[in-house]
Amino acid sequence: MKIGLVGATQAAVAGLGAPRELAAIAAPGTEIQAFPTRMPVFAHTPLEFAMQALNTVEAGVAAAAAGCDALVINSFSDYGIAALKAAVDIPVVGAAEATLRFVGTLGPRFAIVTVWPPSLDYMPRQVMREAGAEGGCVRIRHVGAEEVVAGSARPDGYVSALQNGQGDILARIQAACDAAVAEDAVDAIILGCTCMSPIADRLRAAVPILNPLGVALKVAEMQAVLGLRPVATAPRRLQSLARLSQMVAAGATLGTDGDCAVCAVAAAAE
Repeated sequence: MKIGLVGATQAAVAGLGAPRELAAIAAPGTEIQAFPTRMPVFAHTPLEFAMQALNTVEAGVAAAAAGCDALVINSFSDYGIAALKAAVDIPVVGAAEATLRFVGTLGPRFAIVTVWPPSLDYMPRQVMREAGAEGGCVRIRHVGAEEVVAGSARPDGYVSALQNGQGDILARIQAACDAAVAEDAVDAIILGCTCMSPIADRLRAAVPILNPLGVALKVAEMQAVLGLRPVATAPRRLQSLARLSQMVAAGATLGTDGDCAVCAVAAAAE
């Protein structure tokens, strides 16, 4: 079974196989391959979110063409999930969608701990709304301050500090988890960015801490094993997919916003 990890734009992951923490929980025989997006965009606003959605769909289509049995969107924002599901005939699992639907089995109350500031809450709130999970979220706890996303480009200063092991990011994530348990009376904690996946097993709490990338992987494996394929609601338009690829390729030639912030936390943890 081959699972495509779609949307990994960082150099440390692009083109590689399974991240350590996913390989540890993958079923025997599962192969995981990363399919990076070609035009890195940081979703400061819904405009960039839409750009990243097209970017992710294009990468997902490439993953399906490469023989993947199921796809996992490597973002808690589930960029382009509806469009990608319409574009391919294999299971597509969003890290947020899978986790937000699963968390209710652990109890009715959960908190999200994210490394991003409140100005980016439009993304987790959007995926919660789409999953029907808004009522269960007691609080979104932010580890990052607004300064990390100031300006129009990617938050390179924040990323650089994390990659160089500066600051106390891991301790602050743990403190946010502790506060969620002590103050919010939650049944579970969701890590609100897949960049936190590599350090998920280093966090401790009196309630389950959910790594959305891990949850999504297991759901994708299950759907692939059971042969659960999406039902096409309309014919797939190959011409549109070709145009999408051309659009993303053209955008990639214009340069990027800088190194992708995804997985920067992992670098700080080393």
